[in-house]
Amino acid sequence: MTVKKPELLAPAGDLVRMRYAYAYGADAVYAGQPAFSLRARENGFRNLDDLAEGIAYAHSLGKKFYLTSNVIPRNVKVKAFQKALLSALELKPDALIVADPGFVGWLRKVSPETEIHLSVQANTTNYLAASFWKDLGVRRIILSRELRLSEILEIKNRIPDLELEVFVHGAVCMAMSGRCMLSNWVAHRDANQGACNNSCRMPYRLYANPEPQCDDYHTHEGNFSLQRADKPELDPIALDEDTWGTYFMSSRDLCALDVVPELVAGGLDSFKIEGRTRSVYYLSQVVRAYRMAIDAVASGGGVPDESRRAIDFVDGRGFMPGFLRGPLPQNYEASHVDAAGGCVAAQVTEYESSTGALKVNVKNPFSVDDPLELMTPEGMGPIEVSSLVDFRGQAADRLNPGTEGRVFLQKDVQNIAKKANFAFIVKKNLFSRFDKK
Repeated sequence: MTVKKPELLAPAGDLVRMRYAYAYGADAVYAGQPAFSLRARENGFRNLDDLAEGIAYAHSLGKKFYLTSNVIPRNVKVKAFQKALLSALELKPDALIVADPGFVGWLRKVSPETEIHLSVQANTTNYLAASFWKDLGVRRIILSRELRLSEILEIKNRIPDLELEVFVHGAVCMAMSGRCMLSNWVAHRDANQGACNNSCRMPYRLYANPEPQCDDYHTHEGNFSLQRADKPELDPIALDEDTWGTYFMSSRDLCALDVVPELVAGGLDSFKIEGRTRSVYYLSQVVRAYRMAIDAVASGGGVPDESRRAIDFVDGRGFMPGFLRGPLPQNYEASHVDAAGGCVAAQVTEYESSTGALKVNVKNPFSVDDPLELMTPEGMGPIEVSSLVDFRGQAADRLNPGTEGRVFLQKDVQNIAKKANFAFIVKKNLFSRFDKK
């Protein structure tokens, strides 16, 4: 039996990230409309020219480009939002991702041919709501991240001709589908207007005095937890703190690799990765991981170990399957978790044919004798370095972050040269997060 292969949808924070996402296997990207997406402050698509370039590049590859226009505007923004949407539609994105029901209705009137995807901000959690939006002309619904796997599959079974998109990887918001007021309360930046400052994911300190400026102001010592005063029979909630602080409001990150077989078998249409502000290295590894997983499962196999290894090379808050599994899906005990498999040592910018060197931007320190691998869209494999040259053109035993340099390899130089585009040099650790489970 032929299994439908779902779309792999990656975040594109800017044109550079977009190109890496496609190179590492994304079928489509989603990018923010200037001033009217929920990443308005960090959006690298600053104007219509950027959008036009991105859409043209996607279509030249035979891939798709979705435009995220999902703010929930107040009256003062309505006319400006309408004008911006009409201008963006002239660039022919493959779909608009919209959250506001008024704008869904308006778009159906002024541009009925436009494909509309309903944003996760609309918080669709049941088949009646999904059917309602389908009847309004919505082509695809990005389901609430609070749904369990069984609930997702039921919606698909009841409305098989409606496209459903699910998040499979990335940060998990503490609020219902990201509809949060915490940032507005803490920093006067409204998350629902695209200005979230990620207050829930910031480190905090717990102090012993209510007045931070008093003379005996000092930090608490020991272990701490929260106890419900009205229900003492409930277990206390631990407040874990490391050298960075405590992340009580920040959930672990979603990693749905283990759920990919069931999502593919259930006929879900699109697997979405979160992270428009993440690095190109993080994006490349994660897209690569899910590309391998989708392809393997659609061909009748299981999730390959190499997919897990790719996730092992990126930082996060610790990983969990989110709401897809178990009665208690959220986990707020983890703080920052370093990549256990290794880290990016350098981003390759060019193969220098005149010298046979790889020109690199150094991201983390590495030496000639460090265990290194070259990561390309074709895969990862070990490399042996013969010598390093620093940004001054001098021989070096070690290259430091924030600088440029050249890396000379002991062998396979010509083969490596063909893979220099979108490549990274990765520094390995001697153990793996997945191996320790």
